[in-house]
Amino acid sequence: MVALPLSTVVLAPYASVDTPFELVTAQASALLVAAALMAALLPVALAERRMSSPAACGVLVLTALMAAAVVRPFLNDVLAVGVFGLGPDPAWAERIVTNVVAWVSVLSLVAVTEQLYASSQAARGRLVVALQAVTDEQRRAGHYEQESADFLATEIAALREALSALVAAPLDFERVRVFADGVRSVSHRARDRAGMILADLHPVRSAPPASSAARSFFERLRPPAAGLVGVIFAAGSAPFALRSGGPALAVLVTVGVVALCFGADLVSRRLSRGSSAQRRGVRLVAVWVVAGLVATAAAVVIVGGRTPVPLITIVSLPGVAIIAALCADAVHRGRVESRQLGRALRTVVRSAAEQASGARRDLLHASEVLHGRVQGSCVMLAAQVDDESATPDDIRAFELAIGAGLSDALESRASAVSRAADLAETVAVWKPVLSVSSNVDPMAATAMADALVSTRVVAVVAEGLVNAVKHAAARSAAVDVRGAEGGSGLAVQVRTPGRLRGDSRGPGLGVAGLGPSARVFQSGDDVVLEAFVPTVASTPVAVGQGRGALHDSDSM
Repeated sequence: MVALPLSTVVLAPYASVDTPFELVTAQASALLVAAALMAALLPVALAERRMSSPAACGVLVLTALMAAAVVRPFLNDVLAVGVFGLGPDPAWAERIVTNVVAWVSVLSLVAVTEQLYASSQAARGRLVVALQAVTDEQRRAGHYEQESADFLATEIAALREALSALVAAPLDFERVRVFADGVRSVSHRARDRAGMILADLHPVRSAPPASSAARSFFERLRPPAAGLVGVIFAAGSAPFALRSGGPALAVLVTVGVVALCFGADLVSRRLSRGSSAQRRGVRLVAVWVVAGLVATAAAVVIVGGRTPVPLITIVSLPGVAIIAALCADAVHRGRVESRQLGRALRTVVRSAAEQASGARRDLLHASEVLHGRVQGSCVMLAAQVDDESATPDDIRAFELAIGAGLSDALESRASAVSRAADLAETVAVWKPVLSVSSNVDPMAATAMADALVSTRVVAVVAEGLVNAVKHAAARSAAVDVRGAEGGSGLAVQVRTPGRLRGDSRGPGLGVAGLGPSARVFQSGDDVVLEAFVPTVASTPVAVGQGRGALHDSDSM
Protein backbone atom coordinates (compact mmCIF):
# COMPACT_ATOMS: atom_id res chain seq x y z
CA MET A 1 0.00 0.00 0.00
CA VAL A 2 2.94 2.34 0.52
CA ALA A 3 5.61 0.98 -1.81
CA LEU A 4 3.42 1.22 -4.93
CA PRO A 5 2.40 4.89 -4.61
CA LEU A 6 5.89 5.78 -3.36
CA SER A 7 7.47 4.22 -6.44
CA THR A 8 4.79 5.27 -8.92
CA VAL A 9 4.01 8.82 -7.82
CA VAL A 10 7.10 10.07 -5.99
CA LEU A 11 10.01 8.24 -7.64
CA ALA A 12 8.91 8.03 -11.29
CA PRO A 13 11.40 9.10 -14.04
CA TYR A 14 10.31 12.72 -14.30
CA ALA A 15 13.49 14.23 -15.81
CA SER A 16 12.05 14.90 -19.30
CA VAL A 17 8.37 15.23 -18.33
CA ASP A 18 6.74 18.41 -19.60
CA THR A 19 3.10 17.47 -20.27
CA PRO A 20 0.36 15.68 -18.32
CA PHE A 21 0.55 12.77 -20.81
CA GLU A 22 4.27 12.35 -20.21
CA LEU A 23 3.60 12.54 -16.46
CA VAL A 24 1.16 9.61 -16.70
CA THR A 25 3.59 7.74 -18.97
CA ALA A 26 6.44 8.12 -16.48
CA GLN A 27 4.22 6.88 -13.66
CA ALA A 28 3.10 3.89 -15.73
CA SER A 29 6.70 2.85 -16.35
CA ALA A 30 7.46 3.30 -12.64
CA LEU A 31 4.45 1.12 -11.76
CA LEU A 32 5.72 -1.70 -13.97
CA VAL A 33 9.18 -1.46 -12.44
CA ALA A 34 7.73 -1.52 -8.91
CA ALA A 35 5.69 -4.63 -9.75
CA ALA A 36 8.78 -6.35 -11.16
CA LEU A 37 10.84 -5.48 -8.07
CA MET A 38 8.09 -6.75 -5.76
CA ALA A 39 8.10 -10.06 -7.61
CA ALA A 40 11.89 -10.20 -7.36
CA LEU A 41 11.75 -9.45 -3.62
CA LEU A 42 9.18 -12.16 -2.90
CA PRO A 43 11.84 -14.83 -2.17
CA VAL A 44 13.44 -12.41 0.31
CA ALA A 45 10.10 -11.96 2.06
CA LEU A 46 9.61 -15.73 2.26
CA ALA A 47 13.16 -16.26 3.56
CA GLU A 48 12.73 -13.53 6.16
CA ARG A 49 9.67 -15.26 7.60
CA ARG A 50 11.65 -18.46 8.09
CA MET A 51 14.65 -16.90 9.84
CA SER A 52 14.88 -17.08 13.62
CA SER A 53 17.50 -14.36 14.16
CA PRO A 54 16.03 -10.83 14.21
CA ALA A 55 19.43 -9.34 13.39
CA ALA A 56 19.86 -11.60 10.36
CA CYS A 57 16.34 -10.72 9.22
CA GLY A 58 17.13 -7.03 9.47
CA VAL A 59 20.37 -7.37 7.50
CA LEU A 60 18.63 -9.41 4.79
CA VAL A 61 15.70 -7.02 4.42
CA LEU A 62 17.77 -3.82 4.40
CA THR A 63 20.32 -5.28 1.97
CA ALA A 64 17.59 -6.39 -0.43
CA LEU A 65 15.80 -3.06 -0.06
CA MET A 66 18.92 -1.03 -0.81
CA ALA A 67 19.77 -3.24 -3.79
CA ALA A 68 16.28 -2.70 -5.18
CA ALA A 69 16.54 1.05 -4.58
CA VAL A 70 19.89 1.19 -6.41
CA VAL A 71 18.66 -0.73 -9.45
CA ARG A 72 15.34 1.12 -9.75
CA PRO A 73 16.67 4.14 -11.71
CA PHE A 74 18.27 1.87 -14.29
CA LEU A 75 15.11 -0.21 -14.70
CA ASN A 76 13.06 2.99 -14.95
CA ASP A 77 15.23 4.17 -17.81
CA VAL A 78 14.91 0.85 -19.61
CA LEU A 79 11.12 1.18 -19.65
CA ALA A 80 10.73 4.96 -19.78
CA VAL A 81 13.26 5.49 -22.58
CA GLY A 82 13.25 2.17 -24.38
CA VAL A 83 9.52 1.38 -24.26
CA PHE A 84 7.65 4.63 -23.59
CA GLY A 85 9.98 6.96 -25.46
CA LEU A 86 10.73 9.44 -22.67
CA GLY A 87 14.02 11.28 -22.51
CA PRO A 88 16.98 9.76 -20.61
CA ASP A 89 18.20 11.04 -17.23
CA PRO A 90 21.94 10.49 -16.73
CA ALA A 91 22.00 11.83 -13.15
CA TRP A 92 22.52 8.34 -11.74
CA ALA A 93 24.12 9.35 -8.44
CA GLU A 94 21.33 11.78 -7.47
CA ARG A 95 18.62 9.33 -8.51
CA ILE A 96 20.20 6.44 -6.59
CA VAL A 97 20.59 8.56 -3.44
CA THR A 98 16.97 9.72 -3.67
CA ASN A 99 15.71 6.16 -4.15
CA VAL A 100 17.76 4.79 -1.26
CA VAL A 101 16.66 7.60 1.09
CA ALA A 102 13.00 7.32 0.11
CA TRP A 103 12.71 3.55 0.14
CA VAL A 104 14.80 2.86 3.22
CA SER A 105 13.38 5.68 5.36
CA VAL A 106 9.71 5.47 4.39
CA LEU A 107 9.47 1.69 4.17
CA SER A 108 11.42 1.33 7.42
CA LEU A 109 8.81 3.56 9.09
CA VAL A 110 6.13 1.27 7.67
CA ALA A 111 7.96 -1.83 8.95
CA VAL A 112 8.47 -0.32 12.41
CA THR A 113 4.82 0.74 12.59
CA GLU A 114 3.56 -2.69 11.56
CA GLN A 115 5.90 -4.43 14.00
CA LEU A 116 4.91 -2.13 16.87
CA TYR A 117 1.20 -2.67 16.24
CA ALA A 118 1.74 -6.44 16.04
CA SER A 119 3.91 -6.63 19.17
CA SER A 120 1.61 -4.36 21.18
CA GLN A 121 -1.39 -6.46 20.13
CA ALA A 122 0.43 -9.63 21.16
CA ALA A 123 1.45 -8.08 24.49
CA ARG A 124 -2.10 -6.88 25.06
CA GLY A 125 -3.40 -10.36 24.35
CA ARG A 126 -1.03 -11.91 26.88
CA LEU A 127 -1.84 -9.27 29.48
CA VAL A 128 -5.60 -9.66 28.95
CA VAL A 129 -5.37 -13.44 29.40
CA ALA A 130 -3.25 -12.96 32.52
CA LEU A 131 -5.63 -10.32 33.87
CA GLN A 132 -8.57 -12.68 33.30
CA ALA A 133 -6.78 -15.45 35.22
CA VAL A 134 -5.74 -13.32 38.20
CA THR A 135 -9.17 -11.66 38.30
CA ASP A 136 -10.63 -15.13 38.74
CA GLU A 137 -8.14 -15.64 41.58
CA GLN A 138 -9.20 -12.31 43.08
CA ARG A 139 -12.81 -13.44 43.05
CA ARG A 140 -11.78 -16.71 44.68
CA ALA A 141 -9.88 -14.71 47.30
CA GLY A 142 -12.94 -12.54 47.89
CA HIS A 143 -15.15 -15.60 48.34
CA TYR A 144 -12.53 -17.18 50.58
CA GLU A 145 -12.35 -14.04 52.72
CA GLN A 146 -16.15 -13.80 53.02
CA GLU A 147 -16.66 -17.51 53.69
CA SER A 148 -13.89 -17.47 56.30
CA ALA A 149 -15.49 -14.52 58.06
CA ASP A 150 -18.87 -16.30 57.98
CA PHE A 151 -17.22 -19.49 59.27
CA LEU A 152 -15.70 -17.70 62.27
CA ALA A 153 -18.92 -15.78 63.00
CA THR A 154 -21.01 -18.97 62.90
CA GLU A 155 -18.60 -21.07 64.97
CA ILE A 156 -18.02 -18.39 67.60
CA ALA A 157 -21.79 -17.86 67.88
CA ALA A 158 -22.21 -21.61 68.39
CA LEU A 159 -19.53 -21.59 71.10
CA ARG A 160 -21.28 -18.70 72.85
CA GLU A 161 -24.51 -20.69 72.89
CA ALA A 162 -22.63 -23.71 74.22
CA LEU A 163 -21.06 -21.50 76.92
CA SER A 164 -24.48 -20.20 77.98
CA ALA A 165 -25.80 -23.75 78.21
CA LEU A 166 -22.71 -24.83 80.15
CA VAL A 167 -22.97 -22.20 82.89
CA ALA A 168 -26.78 -22.48 83.12
CA ALA A 169 -26.54 -25.88 84.84
CA PRO A 170 -24.31 -27.28 87.60
CA LEU A 171 -20.77 -27.74 86.34
CA ASP A 172 -18.80 -30.98 86.43
CA PHE A 173 -15.61 -32.22 84.83
CA GLU A 174 -17.33 -34.07 81.98
CA ARG A 175 -19.46 -31.11 80.84
CA VAL A 176 -16.45 -28.75 80.88
CA ARG A 177 -14.41 -31.35 78.93
CA VAL A 178 -17.11 -31.60 76.24
CA PHE A 179 -17.14 -27.80 75.87
CA ALA A 180 -13.33 -27.75 75.65
CA ASP A 181 -13.45 -30.45 72.95
CA GLY A 182 -15.80 -28.22 70.96
CA VAL A 183 -13.38 -25.30 71.32
CA ARG A 184 -10.49 -27.48 70.18
CA SER A 185 -12.48 -28.72 67.18
CA VAL A 186 -13.23 -25.18 66.02
CA SER A 187 -9.57 -24.25 66.53
CA HIS A 188 -8.43 -27.15 64.32
CA ARG A 189 -10.99 -26.38 61.60
CA ALA A 190 -9.92 -22.72 61.57
CA ARG A 191 -6.26 -23.73 61.18
CA ASP A 192 -7.12 -26.20 58.42
CA ARG A 193 -9.11 -23.53 56.63
CA ALA A 194 -6.19 -21.12 56.90
CA GLY A 195 -4.10 -23.59 54.91
CA MET A 196 -6.55 -23.92 52.03
CA ILE A 197 -5.20 -23.26 48.52
CA LEU A 198 -7.21 -20.80 46.47
CA ALA A 199 -6.87 -22.92 43.35
CA ASP A 200 -8.64 -25.79 45.14
CA LEU A 201 -11.71 -23.70 45.80
CA HIS A 202 -14.70 -23.75 43.49
CA PRO A 203 -13.93 -21.96 40.20
CA VAL A 204 -15.15 -18.39 39.87
CA ARG A 205 -15.22 -17.07 36.31
CA SER A 206 -15.20 -13.34 35.71
CA ALA A 207 -16.30 -11.58 32.59
CA PRO A 208 -13.43 -11.10 30.11
CA PRO A 209 -12.02 -7.56 29.91
CA ALA A 210 -13.64 -5.43 27.27
CA SER A 211 -11.74 -5.35 23.99
CA SER A 212 -10.47 -2.10 22.61
CA ALA A 213 -12.91 -0.34 20.33
CA ALA A 214 -11.93 -0.17 16.68
CA ARG A 215 -10.39 3.18 15.78
CA SER A 216 -10.83 5.15 12.61
CA PHE A 217 -7.93 6.12 10.35
CA PHE A 218 -7.78 9.66 11.72
CA GLU A 219 -7.82 8.41 15.32
CA ARG A 220 -4.62 6.50 14.55
CA LEU A 221 -2.69 9.65 13.68
CA ARG A 222 -0.47 11.28 16.31
CA PRO A 223 2.06 14.08 15.72
CA PRO A 224 5.36 12.42 14.79
CA ALA A 225 8.73 13.19 16.33
CA ALA A 226 9.64 16.82 15.65
CA GLY A 227 11.93 17.14 12.65
CA LEU A 228 11.53 13.54 11.43
CA VAL A 229 9.42 14.37 8.36
CA GLY A 230 11.60 17.37 7.47
CA VAL A 231 14.82 15.35 7.62
CA ILE A 232 13.42 12.56 5.43
CA PHE A 233 11.95 14.93 2.85
CA ALA A 234 15.01 17.18 2.78
CA ALA A 235 17.33 14.19 2.29
CA GLY A 236 15.23 13.05 -0.66
CA SER A 237 14.99 16.51 -2.21
CA ALA A 238 18.59 17.69 -1.80
CA PRO A 239 20.16 15.57 -4.60
CA PHE A 240 17.84 17.01 -7.29
CA ALA A 241 18.24 20.52 -5.92
CA LEU A 242 22.00 20.04 -6.11
CA ARG A 243 21.75 18.91 -9.74
CA SER A 244 19.34 21.69 -10.72
CA GLY A 245 20.96 24.70 -9.07
CA GLY A 246 24.19 23.65 -7.42
CA PRO A 247 25.16 23.73 -3.71
CA ALA A 248 23.42 27.05 -3.04
CA LEU A 249 20.03 25.75 -4.14
CA ALA A 250 20.60 22.44 -2.31
CA VAL A 251 21.27 24.31 0.94
CA LEU A 252 18.28 26.59 0.37
CA VAL A 253 15.95 23.68 -0.33
CA THR A 254 17.26 21.68 2.65
CA VAL A 255 16.90 24.58 5.10
CA GLY A 256 13.52 25.56 3.66
CA VAL A 257 12.08 22.05 3.83
CA VAL A 258 13.34 21.46 7.38
CA ALA A 259 11.98 24.82 8.55
CA LEU A 260 8.61 24.29 6.85
CA CYS A 261 8.21 20.81 8.33
CA PHE A 262 9.33 21.95 11.78
CA GLY A 263 6.69 24.67 11.64
CA ALA A 264 4.07 22.12 10.60
CA ASP A 265 5.16 19.94 13.54
CA LEU A 266 4.64 22.81 15.98
CA VAL A 267 1.26 23.80 14.53
CA SER A 268 -0.08 20.22 14.50
CA ARG A 269 0.98 19.76 18.13
CA ARG A 270 -0.64 23.01 19.22
CA LEU A 271 -3.89 22.14 17.44
CA SER A 272 -3.85 18.65 19.01
CA ARG A 273 -3.99 19.91 22.58
CA GLY A 274 -7.32 19.24 24.24
CA SER A 275 -8.91 17.80 21.10
CA SER A 276 -10.37 14.35 20.54
CA ALA A 277 -8.36 11.71 18.69
CA GLN A 278 -10.57 12.09 15.61
CA ARG A 279 -10.17 15.86 15.47
CA ARG A 280 -6.46 15.59 16.18
CA GLY A 281 -6.01 13.32 13.14
CA VAL A 282 -8.10 15.52 10.86
CA ARG A 283 -6.20 18.63 11.91
CA LEU A 284 -2.85 16.88 11.48
CA VAL A 285 -3.68 15.87 7.91
CA ALA A 286 -4.96 19.39 7.15
CA VAL A 287 -1.76 20.99 8.48
CA TRP A 288 0.48 18.74 6.39
CA VAL A 289 -1.63 19.21 3.26
CA VAL A 290 -1.15 22.96 3.69
CA ALA A 291 2.58 22.33 4.15
CA GLY A 292 2.56 20.32 0.92
CA LEU A 293 0.83 23.15 -0.91
CA VAL A 294 3.41 25.65 0.38
CA ALA A 295 6.28 23.35 -0.68
CA THR A 296 4.67 22.90 -4.10
CA ALA A 297 4.28 26.63 -4.59
CA ALA A 298 7.93 27.13 -3.69
CA ALA A 299 8.96 24.38 -6.12
CA VAL A 300 6.93 25.98 -8.92
CA VAL A 301 8.65 29.30 -8.29
CA ILE A 302 12.08 27.66 -8.36
CA VAL A 303 11.55 25.22 -11.25
CA GLY A 304 9.00 27.22 -13.19
CA GLY A 305 5.56 26.28 -14.44
CA ARG A 306 6.70 24.36 -17.50
CA THR A 307 6.32 20.95 -15.83
CA PRO A 308 3.64 19.41 -13.58
CA VAL A 309 6.25 17.49 -11.55
CA PRO A 310 6.27 19.94 -8.57
CA LEU A 311 2.63 19.00 -7.98
CA ILE A 312 3.87 15.64 -6.69
CA THR A 313 4.89 17.38 -3.47
CA ILE A 314 1.20 17.89 -2.61
CA VAL A 315 0.95 14.12 -2.22
CA SER A 316 4.46 13.12 -1.13
CA LEU A 317 4.97 15.48 1.82
CA PRO A 318 1.63 14.75 3.56
CA GLY A 319 2.16 11.06 2.72
CA VAL A 320 5.47 10.89 4.59
CA ALA A 321 3.92 12.82 7.49
CA ILE A 322 0.97 10.42 7.72
CA ILE A 323 3.26 7.37 7.76
CA ALA A 324 5.36 8.98 10.50
CA ALA A 325 2.14 9.84 12.41
CA LEU A 326 1.02 6.21 12.25
CA CYS A 327 4.42 5.14 13.58
CA ALA A 328 4.14 7.63 16.45
CA ASP A 329 0.68 6.28 17.29
CA ALA A 330 1.96 2.69 17.27
CA VAL A 331 4.70 3.60 19.73
CA HIS A 332 2.33 5.55 21.98
CA ARG A 333 -0.49 3.01 21.91
CA GLY A 334 1.79 0.11 22.74
CA ARG A 335 3.21 1.94 25.74
CA VAL A 336 -0.13 3.20 27.05
CA GLU A 337 -2.02 -0.08 26.70
CA SER A 338 0.79 -2.12 28.25
CA ARG A 339 1.12 0.39 31.09
CA GLN A 340 -2.62 0.40 31.82
CA LEU A 341 -3.01 -3.37 31.66
CA GLY A 342 0.19 -3.91 33.64
CA ARG A 343 -1.05 -1.55 36.34
CA ALA A 344 -4.40 -3.32 36.44
CA LEU A 345 -2.66 -6.69 36.65
CA ARG A 346 -0.47 -5.60 39.56
CA THR A 347 -3.46 -4.08 41.36
CA VAL A 348 -5.60 -7.20 40.99
CA VAL A 349 -2.79 -9.52 42.11
CA ARG A 350 -2.08 -7.36 45.14
CA SER A 351 -5.76 -7.16 46.05
CA ALA A 352 -6.20 -10.93 45.77
CA ALA A 353 -3.07 -11.64 47.78
CA GLU A 354 -4.04 -9.13 50.48
CA GLN A 355 -7.55 -10.57 50.78
CA ALA A 356 -6.25 -14.12 51.07
CA SER A 357 -3.47 -13.10 53.48
CA GLY A 358 -5.90 -11.18 55.68
CA ALA A 359 -8.35 -14.08 55.83
CA ARG A 360 -5.57 -16.53 56.71
CA ARG A 361 -4.27 -14.27 59.47
CA ASP A 362 -7.77 -13.95 60.95
CA LEU A 363 -8.22 -17.73 60.89
CA LEU A 364 -4.80 -18.40 62.42
CA HIS A 365 -5.38 -15.74 65.07
CA ALA A 366 -8.74 -17.31 65.97
CA SER A 367 -7.16 -20.77 66.09
CA GLU A 368 -4.37 -19.60 68.40
CA VAL A 369 -6.77 -17.79 70.76
CA LEU A 370 -9.14 -20.75 70.95
CA HIS A 371 -6.35 -23.29 71.34
CA GLY A 372 -4.39 -21.35 73.93
CA ARG A 373 -6.41 -18.79 75.83
CA VAL A 374 -9.93 -20.28 75.70
CA GLN A 375 -8.87 -23.90 76.08
CA GLY A 376 -6.53 -22.89 78.90
CA SER A 377 -9.45 -21.40 80.84
CA CYS A 378 -11.42 -24.62 80.26
CA VAL A 379 -8.54 -26.76 81.55
CA MET A 380 -8.23 -24.70 84.72
CA LEU A 381 -11.99 -24.84 85.41
CA ALA A 382 -12.11 -28.57 84.66
CA ALA A 383 -9.33 -29.20 87.17
CA GLN A 384 -11.15 -27.11 89.76
CA VAL A 385 -14.56 -28.78 89.40
CA ASP A 386 -12.87 -32.19 89.38
CA ASP A 387 -11.66 -31.55 92.96
CA GLU A 388 -14.43 -29.35 94.34
CA SER A 389 -17.52 -27.45 93.32
CA ALA A 390 -17.07 -24.12 91.52
CA THR A 391 -18.39 -21.07 93.33
CA PRO A 392 -20.67 -18.56 91.59
CA ASP A 393 -17.73 -16.16 91.44
CA ASP A 394 -15.60 -18.84 89.77
CA ILE A 395 -18.30 -19.53 87.21
CA ARG A 396 -18.80 -15.82 86.54
CA ALA A 397 -15.04 -15.29 86.10
CA PHE A 398 -14.90 -18.31 83.76
CA GLU A 399 -17.83 -17.01 81.69
CA LEU A 400 -16.26 -13.55 81.39
CA ALA A 401 -12.84 -15.00 80.45
CA ILE A 402 -14.31 -17.31 77.79
CA GLY A 403 -16.52 -14.53 76.42
CA ALA A 404 -13.55 -12.17 76.14
CA GLY A 405 -11.52 -14.91 74.46
CA LEU A 406 -14.28 -15.61 71.92
CA SER A 407 -14.55 -11.89 71.15
CA ASP A 408 -10.78 -11.70 70.65
CA ALA A 409 -10.87 -14.74 68.34
CA LEU A 410 -13.55 -13.07 66.23
CA GLU A 411 -11.75 -9.73 66.01
CA SER A 412 -10.19 -9.12 62.60
CA ARG A 413 -6.44 -8.73 62.42
CA ALA A 414 -6.57 -7.49 58.80
CA SER A 415 -5.30 -3.97 59.44
CA ALA A 416 -3.52 -1.97 56.74
CA VAL A 417 -0.15 -3.35 57.84
CA SER A 418 -1.12 -6.93 58.61
CA ARG A 419 -2.99 -7.23 55.31
CA ALA A 420 0.24 -6.65 53.36
CA ALA A 421 0.47 -9.53 50.91
CA ASP A 422 3.42 -11.83 51.48
CA LEU A 423 5.52 -13.42 48.77
CA ALA A 424 3.99 -16.87 49.03
CA GLU A 425 0.46 -15.53 48.63
CA THR A 426 1.49 -13.39 45.65
CA VAL A 427 3.15 -16.36 43.93
CA ALA A 428 0.04 -18.46 44.56
CA VAL A 429 -2.17 -15.88 42.84
CA TRP A 430 0.16 -15.97 39.80
CA LYS A 431 -0.04 -19.77 39.48
CA PRO A 432 -2.77 -19.82 36.80
CA VAL A 433 -0.62 -17.53 34.64
CA LEU A 434 2.99 -18.59 35.26
CA SER A 435 4.83 -21.47 36.88
CA VAL A 436 6.80 -19.57 39.51
CA SER A 437 9.55 -21.05 41.70
CA SER A 438 10.59 -19.07 44.74
CA ASN A 439 13.93 -19.32 46.57
CA VAL A 440 14.19 -17.42 49.85
CA ASP A 441 17.19 -17.80 52.14
CA PRO A 442 16.75 -17.79 55.96
CA MET A 443 18.05 -14.23 56.36
CA ALA A 444 15.55 -12.97 53.81
CA ALA A 445 12.69 -14.96 55.35
CA THR A 446 13.38 -13.35 58.72
CA ALA A 447 13.57 -9.86 57.25
CA MET A 448 10.31 -10.35 55.32
CA ALA A 449 8.44 -10.83 58.58
CA ASP A 450 8.36 -7.03 58.54
CA ALA A 451 5.26 -5.98 56.56
CA LEU A 452 7.00 -3.03 54.88
CA VAL A 453 9.94 -5.14 53.69
CA SER A 454 7.55 -7.84 52.45
CA THR A 455 5.53 -5.24 50.55
CA ARG A 456 8.65 -3.92 48.81
CA VAL A 457 9.83 -7.41 47.87
CA VAL A 458 6.38 -8.24 46.49
CA ALA A 459 6.43 -5.01 44.44
CA VAL A 460 9.71 -6.09 42.77
CA VAL A 461 8.40 -9.60 42.11
CA ALA A 462 5.10 -8.28 40.73
CA GLU A 463 6.91 -5.97 38.30
CA GLY A 464 9.13 -8.81 37.10
CA LEU A 465 6.19 -11.15 36.54
CA VAL A 466 4.14 -8.48 34.75
CA ASN A 467 7.10 -7.80 32.45
CA ALA A 468 7.45 -11.53 31.80
CA VAL A 469 3.88 -11.64 30.54
CA LYS A 470 4.09 -8.31 28.72
CA HIS A 471 7.33 -8.75 26.76
CA ALA A 472 7.53 -12.50 26.18
CA ALA A 473 5.36 -15.54 25.96
CA ALA A 474 7.12 -16.92 29.03
CA ARG A 475 5.30 -19.61 31.00
CA SER A 476 7.75 -19.81 33.90
CA ALA A 477 9.68 -17.54 36.22
CA ALA A 478 12.15 -17.92 39.08
CA VAL A 479 12.21 -15.62 42.11
CA ASP A 480 15.35 -15.38 44.23
CA VAL A 481 15.46 -13.38 47.48
CA ARG A 482 18.74 -13.30 49.43
CA GLY A 483 20.09 -11.34 52.33
CA ALA A 484 22.96 -8.96 51.58
CA GLU A 485 26.14 -8.87 53.65
CA GLY A 486 25.79 -6.97 56.88
CA GLY A 487 22.04 -7.49 56.99
CA SER A 488 21.40 -4.11 55.37
CA GLY A 489 18.92 -5.35 52.80
CA LEU A 490 17.70 -8.01 50.43
CA ALA A 491 18.76 -8.73 46.85
CA VAL A 492 15.66 -9.65 44.82
CA GLN A 493 15.87 -11.26 41.38
CA VAL A 494 13.10 -12.26 38.99
CA ARG A 495 14.37 -14.40 36.11
CA THR A 496 12.22 -15.31 33.08
CA PRO A 497 13.10 -17.03 29.79
CA GLY A 498 13.24 -14.66 26.81
CA ARG A 499 15.24 -12.01 25.02
CA LEU A 500 15.51 -8.39 26.13
CA ARG A 501 14.07 -6.17 23.42
CA GLY A 502 16.28 -3.49 21.95
CA ASP A 503 13.90 -0.73 23.14
CA SER A 504 13.72 -2.16 26.68
CA ARG A 505 17.31 -1.59 27.78
CA GLY A 506 16.38 1.59 29.58
CA PRO A 507 14.18 1.21 32.67
CA GLY A 508 10.47 1.64 32.11
CA LEU A 509 8.17 3.49 34.49
CA GLY A 510 7.47 0.33 36.51
CA VAL A 511 11.14 -0.58 36.96
CA ALA A 512 12.15 3.03 37.61
CA GLY A 513 9.54 3.16 40.38
CA LEU A 514 11.39 0.39 42.26
CA GLY A 515 14.30 2.68 43.07
CA PRO A 516 17.76 3.48 41.69
CA SER A 517 19.09 -0.03 42.30
CA ALA A 518 16.55 -1.67 39.98
CA ARG A 519 17.81 -2.80 36.59
CA VAL A 520 16.85 -5.17 33.79
CA PHE A 521 19.50 -7.13 31.90
CA GLN A 522 20.05 -10.20 29.73
CA SER A 523 21.67 -13.22 31.36
CA GLY A 524 22.11 -16.11 28.95
CA ASP A 525 18.67 -17.13 27.74
CA ASP A 526 16.90 -15.24 30.55
CA VAL A 527 15.76 -11.69 31.18
CA VAL A 528 16.50 -10.66 34.76
CA LEU A 529 14.93 -7.92 36.87
CA GLU A 530 17.11 -7.15 39.88
CA ALA A 531 16.56 -4.73 42.76
CA PHE A 532 17.82 -4.04 46.28
CA VAL A 533 15.30 -3.77 49.12
CA PRO A 534 16.68 -2.11 52.28
CA THR A 535 15.72 -3.61 55.62
CA VAL A 536 17.38 -1.05 57.91
CA ALA A 537 18.21 2.65 57.61
CA SER A 538 21.31 2.44 55.46
CA THR A 539 22.75 3.66 52.21
CA PRO A 540 21.54 1.33 49.44
CA VAL A 541 24.27 -0.69 47.73
CA ALA A 542 24.32 -2.33 44.34
CA VAL A 543 22.09 -5.35 44.15
CA GLY A 544 24.88 -7.53 42.88
CA GLN A 545 27.12 -6.91 45.91
CA GLY A 546 27.40 -9.10 48.93
CA ARG A 547 25.29 -12.08 48.01
CA GLY A 548 25.56 -14.99 50.35
CA ALA A 549 25.05 -18.62 49.46
CA LEU A 550 21.51 -19.83 49.03
CA HIS A 551 20.76 -21.90 52.12
CA ASP A 552 17.20 -22.90 51.47
CA SER A 553 14.68 -22.99 48.68
CA ASP A 554 10.95 -23.19 48.71
CA SER A 555 9.36 -24.08 45.40
CA MET A 556 5.85 -22.69 45.14
